[in-house]
Amino acid sequence: MEPWEQIDLCWRAPEPADDFAEWLADRSTVTHDHLVGVAEIGRDETGALVARASAPVGLALPAALDRIGSPTAGVAVTLTLPLLELALLADAGAVLLGRAGVDDVLVDDAGAVVLVDRPLGTTDRSGAGVVSGVEALVLAVRAVWERVDPREVCHDEVDQACSAARRDGGAALLALDRVVRAAAPPRPVRWDPPPMTFAFDVDPRAPGPAAPHSAVGRLLESGRGLLRSGLPVGSHRFGVRGLATGLVVLVGVVVAGAWGAR
Repeated sequence: MEPWEQIDLCWRAPEPADDFAEWLADRSTVTHDHLVGVAEIGRDETGALVARASAPVGLALPAALDRIGSPTAGVAVTLTLPLLELALLADAGAVLLGRAGVDDVLVDDAGAVVLVDRPLGTTDRSGAGVVSGVEALVLAVRAVWERVDPREVCHDEVDQACSAARRDGGAALLALDRVVRAAAPPRPVRWDPPPMTFAFDVDPRAPGPAAPHSAVGRLLESGRGLLRSGLPVGSHRFGVRGLATGLVVLVGVVVAGAWGAR
């Protein structure tokens, strides 16, 4: 898969799985800008339950941070507040999250983050670094703030709050949210996303189209030159469009006068 393309995932449960069914039921009724949604649910040729989920085009958070560089505290707030809001919803039981890793947090071209979590009870194999959804969100928050200049006053406080939130959850998670909100005003994320798979760059050093050598080509080029710079009359140049408009008005006045004289 290219590092920057539409994320298209299918999860399959060959045997009835309560965890998967519960996740599907919850996700089918929840719409959240920063959480992957369910696009289709059905069964394959073996009768296994399959769910297809798709997320916006994006880049995994660590790779996106490599391109962003060292974010300011305000940019870090913009990136991490949605993750904390989602973690608080999940901690309160308002949203059911599967398992995820830091790489499962995507950043789109506008700087918005999306969590692509993995439901339990499916054939999807959890790799290294895959933890519970809330813990993954806290780790993603820490990953962002680790890139912030350590001389920022809020840097150490956010790091300590992340450790407490990962260990204790609950009130510590709420405290982390307050610390991040107080760190700095949110600032827009400005970055250079990688080009799409089929994007083509135009070489600025490449020569432009060759000048036409035929008589018709020279005539067309002369016409374009007149339209751009105007018609030279003495030491002045008059726009061709203005002259044409004046000529039409003059002809109209003459014709009207001729009809009036009759």
